[in-house]
Amino acid sequence: MTSNIAESTNAANKDARELPIMRLLEYMTNLLQQWNNKNKKSAMETSTELGEVRQTSSGKSDCIGANDEKKLLQVRPAMEQLYTVLEGVRRNIVFLEEGTCSCSKFQMDVLPCPHSWAVLKNQQLKPCQYCSF
Repeated sequence: MTSNIAESTNAANKDARELPIMRLLEYMTNLLQQWNNKNKKSAMETSTELGEVRQTSSGKSDCIGANDEKKLLQVRPAMEQLYTVLEGVRRNIVFLEEGTCSCSKFQMDVLPCPHSWAVLKNQQLKPCQYCSF
């Protein structure tokens, strides 16, 4: 991945390398801003869901997250905004109001982890409200 980024950047600034350093830095700043703007617009126009959750006959949620990793998760409300998610013998605590999960992925990535994803779908909440864009 790093070499592709470096190759793209090198190809884009090929002519600008002859500029004085301040102009080169200005050029690179503008180039990266354009790329980020373009990618942000593209992302905002995307209307697909990040994943889906299906209820199984046993009342458990079959959660397919962003990485298409299937896990059998059972959601149990503890209090309002606080849920216990059972994943086999493992137990995870999801606190939606704070955006935290005991697996730490939710708060680190600022994207719903599989456990919080199962809670959001179980409670019929929109996952995009809990994502950092």
